[in-house]
Amino acid sequence: MDLWQVAGQSPNSFLEAMCSLLPLLFSAAVSQIGILRKYGLRLRKSLGQHILVDENIARKIVDVLALDASQGVIEIGSGLGALTRRLTQVAGHVIAVEIDGRLVSILRNEMDHQKGLTIAHANFLKLDLARLTADHPEVGTWKVVGNLPYYITSAILMKLVDSLDYFSQAVLTVQDEFARRLVASPGSKDYSSLSIYVQYRFKPEILFTIKPTSFFPRPDVRSAVVRLQVLERPSVVVKDEGLFFQTIRAAFGQRRKTLKKSLRQFPGLTPEVMGELGRMSGVGLDRRPETLSLEEFASLSNAIKEVVR
Repeated sequence: MDLWQVAGQSPNSFLEAMCSLLPLLFSAAVSQIGILRKYGLRLRKSLGQHILVDENIARKIVDVLALDASQGVIEIGSGLGALTRRLTQVAGHVIAVEIDGRLVSILRNEMDHQKGLTIAHANFLKLDLARLTADHPEVGTWKVVGNLPYYITSAILMKLVDSLDYFSQAVLTVQDEFARRLVASPGSKDYSSLSIYVQYRFKPEILFTIKPTSFFPRPDVRSAVVRLQVLERPSVVVKDEGLFFQTIRAAFGQRRKTLKKSLRQFPGLTPEVMGELGRMSGVGLDRRPETLSLEEFASLSNAIKEVVR
């Protein structure tokens, strides 16, 4: 039986119905690529530019932010405004941050009339979020959204870690492999220092994956949308945050070595002191870093602070 018969229509009426749906199915792709053609613009590979052309994905990303008129959103890398347009419909204020001056000019031409929108020509890594958010006292809560270029994803994430006081959650599109590292558990191949840095201050969650065909130009890898909910307080108690992160860096800096070997770089951790460190922390120093939980790293750094005077 043919498809048109299943639909209970004649071949002609069925084809007409399907054709009428094509503009809806491809409207986002056409509008985004159409804007590129309108301005004769070529995307820059050096900036990792891939514009989102899937309207359904854009809707899903905005929906999971659960924005209302009392909230503001900072968009990292606005591109041609695929998300920006939707964000302005639901948020109290949108700050669209874009580093490429060519795209900023297009955004201003296409959207500068939009109420509740600030278009910032800036490098997000150099932005002062405290000052940026303070300029809009009417906004109660800020959220962050962005389709992050793969080559600076880690740097942007560290920027967000340093700016936790200024937003409540971030919904980010990242490389699928990177997303798995954010939520990884001890003992898995994806578990790394990044996993611990993120899980110390956020509750990370992978929401859904995105096929390469949802972007233009098509990337070589799948992407994933992750939500990072800012924790009210760190997930573990540490006596010295700087020492905590230093311990993690030292351990994972020599991932294949045991803790006893990788922690030797700490001044004062002599073989005799190492024995005391193991007893006080309750962590076996013959273990490798990828086997330790967040809680165990906290115990280890707290013990280092006690035994190294």
